[in-house]
Amino acid sequence: MSEATHDPTVYNRSGNEPFESVVRRLAQRRRLLKGGLGIAALGMLPLAGCGSDSDAPVASDNATNDAGPSTSGGATTPAGPTLKFDSIPGSRTDAVAIPPGYTAQVLAPWGEPLTALGTAWQADGSNTAADQAAAVGMHHDGMWFHPVGGSSTEGVLVINHEYIDQNALHPDG
Repeated sequence: MSEATHDPTVYNRSGNEPFESVVRRLAQRRRLLKGGLGIAALGMLPLAGCGSDSDAPVASDNATNDAGPSTSGGATTPAGPTLKFDSIPGSRTDAVAIPPGYTAQVLAPWGEPLTALGTAWQADGSNTAADQAAAVGMHHDGMWFHPVGGSSTEGVLVINHEYIDQNALHPDG
């Protein structure tokens, strides 16, 4: 949730526990349970090198690579999944980064009119509320295509708009 749109006002006047505190309590309980289960699971694992008088190095069973499964001491560990594209270096640049061989295309930018009668997006933020209501919203963080009747070309495209940016939407306050 955007800090610009967070409203700390408590609207629940029923005497019931507010939803936010229920979520907070359950999240803390979940962390405690996960931590406790992790410690219990550690107790069940055999520790390499414990209970042995040998000074020989212990081979790791965790080594995997793209060449396939690894073996150590007769045990076979399956190889993990591999990515089908080159990795992209981390960056704080405000730009789209894609691996070599792939392309990116803007499908529905903020302010794009949804009908032929819609008003074009104004970079100065002067679009009216009616203009915005008839245009694509801001801050997409997910898009899904739901096919109709099993079709790969006909369906419903659903876009999630996570939050709004008050400063961009209302530059004059």
